[in-house]
Amino acid sequence: MIPKISVVLPTYNVEAYISETLSSLFNQTVPLFEVIIINDGSTDGTLAVIEEQFGHRPELLVVSQENQGVGEARRRGLATATGDYVFFCDPDDVIGAGLFAEFATRYEADSNIELFYFSKRSFTEGPEGRVINRRTTAATREGWFESGGALLQDLILSEKYHAAMWQYIFRRSVCDRFTVALEGRAHEDHAFSMCIYLHSQRAYAASADYYFYRERTGSLTQSRKNADYVMASYAAYLNTITELKKHVRSLDQGSAVALKFMERNVSALINKCVKQHVKLPRGLTKKTWKNAHDCRVGLHFRLPILLPYPLYLMRVARAIFKR
Repeated sequence: MIPKISVVLPTYNVEAYISETLSSLFNQTVPLFEVIIINDGSTDGTLAVIEEQFGHRPELLVVSQENQGVGEARRRGLATATGDYVFFCDPDDVIGAGLFAEFATRYEADSNIELFYFSKRSFTEGPEGRVINRRTTAATREGWFESGGALLQDLILSEKYHAAMWQYIFRRSVCDRFTVALEGRAHEDHAFSMCIYLHSQRAYAASADYYFYRERTGSLTQSRKNADYVMASYAAYLNTITELKKHVRSLDQGSAVALKFMERNVSALINKCVKQHVKLPRGLTKKTWKNAHDCRVGLHFRLPILLPYPLYLMRVARAIFKR
């Protein structure tokens, strides 16, 4: 029983990395149903590398478009996919051996699986070779969860949750249960990932590291951010907490999950504003208090939620003092 998996790669100017990424996909022991590359207006030799080294692969489909950003590339890839399951992959990362083999094993055990989660590592290339970051993102336990929401609760409360779309394989039909909004050049995955977890039923969490994220100079994640980027991250957070609020009562520890999620995200927003010399978004305190109320967050002493603006001033003062 081999599940039909569609792999989607939004691709832009990665001629130095795309070969290793595709090799790590095609060298898996379980064959993939289709690999869809959305070429988002690459101007380097990315397409030439793909055609020369992998053009003979019958499961490979390359779709080219004018540069519109990773959000639109992912949206088009999802719309193009015909497999029962979808896996999003960035075109400069590496897939660990055995990912699809384990997924096939879990699928054989229960073909109703809708979400398959796994751990990831990041790595850098240095003078002495590749250096792997050892921080684990595995759930607190390996095994089956009755729903994606239960898995989400585990990840948020253990501070392992990451919105990245490449940390799970999901049943494509789950997207029929919510409005898919993949837009923009950054943070486009936040609300989407939240919806995938909240709307998935049978889920499995593997503890193995199956995804290796490349930290490199020049990538969007590592590049210097501006005010627009910071405000876009805030908008993505608001969209995401809106989705979480719809389901918070269905989670066993919904209020605790909301509190942890809000605290981490508001604190991260404050840090971004301090680092990029950006003022806090107008109305942040009022919106944060309302979200806490809607999620039935009880008594607590979480400064990012209670007093975001004073906390911002404190961190600004600390940053000035350290100069």
